Amino acid sequence: MTIMKTKELMKWMMACALVVFTLASCSDDDDDNVPVPDAVTRAFTDKYAGVGRVDWDREKGGYLVAEFWKDGKEHEAWFDNNGEWFMTEIDHGRDLTSLPQAVRAGYEATAYAQTGWSVDDIDEIQRPAYETFYIIEVEKRGQPDYDLYFDTNGTLFRELQGEGGGNHGDFVDNRTPAEIQSFIESNYPGARIVDFDRERNGYEIDIIHDGKSKELWFDTQYNWIQTATDMTRNIPADIRRAVEAHHPGKRIDDCDLIETAQGETYYLIDLDNYGMDLIVTLDGQITETPDY
Repeated sequence: MTIMKTKELMKWMMACALVVFTLASCSDDDDDNVPVPDAVTRAFTDKYAGVGRVDWDREKGGYLVAEFWKDGKEHEAWFDNNGEWFMTEIDHGRDLTSLPQAVRAGYEATAYAQTGWSVDDIDEIQRPAYETFYIIEVEKRGQPDYDLYFDTNGTLFRELQGEGGGNHGDFVDNRTPAEIQSFIESNYPGARIVDFDRERNGYEIDIIHDGKSKELWFDTQYNWIQTATDMTRNIPADIRRAVEAHHPGKRIDDCDLIETAQGETYYLIDLDNYGMDLIVTLDGQITETPDY
C-alpha cells in the first residue's frame, strides 16, 4: 500500500513540475515577443538585406536591438523607434585573423601580445557618426582583464580594465558636443572621429587626420587643451638618436607628438620597463617626468 502511495505521489509531483515548466516556457516566449514598429523593420531590411532569423530585444533608452548572424559572425544592431540606426556591434570571438592587418599589427606590437596574455574576446563597433574601432579583451591568470581599443590605423587609443560580458550600449548616446565638432572641422579638416569620451575634468576625442591617429583634450567649457599625435611607428630619426644616446639599449614603447594651447610642441616618449616618461624637444633636449 505504501509503495502504491509513493508511486502516486511521484506521478503527482512530476505532473506539477511539468505544468510549472510549461508555464515558465510560455512566460519566456512572451518576454521575447518584442513588438517592432514597421519603420524599424524596414530600416533593418534596407541595411541588412538577406539576413535570415532575427531576434529583437529592447534595451535601456528604448532602443530596439536586432540580434542576428551575418558572414559567420554574431551581430547586434541598435535602432530607435523611428528606424534610425545608431550602432552595430560585431563579435569576432577570439579570431585575430578576421581583423584588418593594421589592427592585428597594432595589437601584436603591444606588450599584451608579447608577455603571456591571451585574447578572450574581440568586438567591432560601427556607428554612423564615427569611424569603426575594435575592442580586444585580453586576460592573464592572476591579473584583471583589460579592454584594448584600436582604431583602423591599429593605434591603441584607450586601455581600460575590463568588466567582461554584456554589450556596449553606452556608445549609442555618446555624441560629440557641437562646440567640439566645430573646433575639429575648423582645425582638422577632413578628420574622421573615432570616439568621444567624457572625463571628470573635460573631454577626450580620438580622431584620424591626415592618416595619423590623434587624441584631443578639452576642458569642461570645450576649450582645447592639447593634441597628441601617435608617432610610435614614425619616430623621426633625430629624436630616436637622441633617446638612444640618453638611454642606450632601451626600447621605445610609445611616442606621441604633443601640441598644447600654450604653444608648446614636444615628443612624449614611453620606454619599455622604465618608470619615467621622456619629454623630448624638437631639438633633441630630454627631460624626464613620472610615468602615471
